[in-house]
Amino acid sequence: MIKVVFSLDKHYTYLSIKGHADYADAGKDLVCAAVSSIVFGLMNAIDESKEAVEIADYGNKIEIINNSSSELIDNYFELVIFQLKTIEESYGRFIEIERK
Repeated sequence: MIKVVFSLDKHYTYLSIKGHADYADAGKDLVCAAVSSIVFGLMNAIDESKEAVEIADYGNKIEIINNSSSELIDNYFELVIFQLKTIEESYGRFIEIERK
């Protein structure tokens, strides 16, 4: 299962994505492919923004720590979480999203 954890106070401050959906065999897992595409798009957008955001890739876990108060980064986080929740609605056995 893919576990997504995020925190939101006045701004989005943290996002963690870890695990594997196990929806299908490696290379054929549509849930993992969708989540990976969304998350890599977020990381690329953050990198281009030059905002104070830390990205750590631990292989099977990605952590994103937002140290900025940028509205742009908040919008990125909000969009990504919305997209991931859309996946969760259809594939809830394979992805879980939690706000902390």
